[in-house]
Amino acid sequence: MKQILLVASLLLLSACQNTPEVNKEIGDVNQAVAINAILTQTNQAVVTKTTPIAKLPHQHEDVWQRIRSQLTIEVPDNKEVAKWRDYYLSHPKFMMTISKRAEPFLYYIVEEIEKRNMPLELALLPIVESSYIPYGVSHMSATGLWQFMPVSAERFNIEQNWWYDGRRDIAESTRGALEYFQFFHDSFEGDWLNAVAAFNSGEGRVGRAIKKNKKANLGTDFWSLNLPNETTHFVPKLLAIADILKRADELNYTFTPIKNSPAIEIINIDSQLDISLAATWADMDAKKLFRLNPGLNRWATAPDSQYQLMIPYASAESFKSKLASTNKKDWLRWHSYQIKSGDNLGKISAKYATNVDALKKLNQLNSDTIRIGQRLIVPLTDTDAYPLQLAKLSKARITHTVKSGDNLWDISRKYKVKVQDIIRWNKLAANSLLQPKQRLKIRLKS
Repeated sequence: MKQILLVASLLLLSACQNTPEVNKEIGDVNQAVAINAILTQTNQAVVTKTTPIAKLPHQHEDVWQRIRSQLTIEVPDNKEVAKWRDYYLSHPKFMMTISKRAEPFLYYIVEEIEKRNMPLELALLPIVESSYIPYGVSHMSATGLWQFMPVSAERFNIEQNWWYDGRRDIAESTRGALEYFQFFHDSFEGDWLNAVAAFNSGEGRVGRAIKKNKKANLGTDFWSLNLPNETTHFVPKLLAIADILKRADELNYTFTPIKNSPAIEIINIDSQLDISLAATWADMDAKKLFRLNPGLNRWATAPDSQYQLMIPYASAESFKSKLASTNKKDWLRWHSYQIKSGDNLGKISAKYATNVDALKKLNQLNSDTIRIGQRLIVPLTDTDAYPLQLAKLSKARITHTVKSGDNLWDISRKYKVKVQDIIRWNKLAANSLLQPKQRLKIRLKS
């Protein structure tokens, strides 16, 4: 009996020394349980069992596990979700490919979602939208990880111009998408599935479906609404991926690990910067830098504008040091061009991958008039067709607008594709006559 009392005293003393005041009641319960175990099992060794403490988001080694630990949207056991779960499970290499594409950006996107206290399921949505391909273009001309249409992008102040398309920019498109989701969430009484549905088909379509169901005394949750086929698949796809991630061990499905640490750093650029020069400063290939900054349409950031340049985290400090020690006038490389017979500003700007307005501003020209022998400062670029080159990086699709005199043969040679493919992609008759301003889909080959 003395031995039992001694052990109990030691347990109480230990608890008093180590248990924080805020956990006093929990500590008292644990002490009582421990003493009771000793009194009822006097002939057995004392075994202390501890319950593992859940890791905080930043404590996970893998971003996928960080997401997994915070999934909150209930996944119903219905045939729609089951169908897409079976589809993804039958393609075990799919998420390996997704991980490779998402690796530079996923940590950043997760951080932004957490800052807004939004469900982490949203970090999985670009898998459904674009397969994490920033240059992906839909049949409706939506583009980027979040597949923004031009009108939707404009609505949420995502800039699009000759130099830049913010729909493809990782930081800007993510900001816009999360603002969009918050708007839908607030519009649909906090229902995240209806918010996701609205992101796909528009709040008007979802709102009308809800109004119709209310009038008929039917449910207004996503599963009760009559929505377009694309949307009825869109939400179950997201939930199927979330369910697989949550039960990855049970389902024996692999999400290739992505380090739970920053892969990129965003550096604010306040003057026009040549991306090839930036790549040299970051000690990396220019194409790789363009892949991290898919919003860029041209060889440089836009003049007279701010830009958030994504740089590999490991290169950021040396890049910032080089940027700070270089005069802004040297952030672009220049070439002196002497005007020849037949030249005009349009022709010169096309040759040097710039536009007429930028060329005029750079040379302080008040009109389009130039003269033979006159010298212009023009940018020195490594390529004269970056939009085409950038699209090729991801085997993307571009749109060719037919001009007067165009024919299928010339267009096929320009983009190095077959005439038969252009006909097939655009559902044309073999003897089709092209019309000026007609838009043709072209799938580029790498």
